[in-house]
Amino acid sequence: LDHVDKEDKKVIVIILVYEPSVPGCEAMVGCINCLAAEYTSVKFCKILSSSAGLSKHFESSGVPALIIYRAGQQLSNFIRMTDQLGEDFYASDVESFLLEHGMLPSKEDVPAIIRGPAVTNEESDDES
Repeated sequence: LDHVDKEDKKVIVIILVYEPSVPGCEAMVGCINCLAAEYTSVKFCKILSSSAGLSKHFESSGVPALIIYRAGQQLSNFIRMTDQLGEDFYASDVESFLLEHGMLPSKEDVPAIIRGPAVTNEESDDES
């Protein structure tokens, strides 16, 4: 709870609730790791459903789940993400889903200094 309650009020906190033996959970862990590297202004956390004291039914049927908070308030929760994404999916699928639901900031909203320099394929016309 400290990851949610003690976080800056402007920061989105996305918590993955998972269980390694449940289909789709391994894929979601990999996706969250990729998104965490891309969205450095968002805090990503993971918790095992068995460690969270959730029901056995939720442990086997409700995961992978994403719970999203900002300013200590729950914004949304997405239970059994495999219903929307299937059991084999990619970080881009999870990113699109979260963007569609307004749960990730647009990359255009992130200052360039955080994003890094723009990469272009243009070559210089200057011949030195």
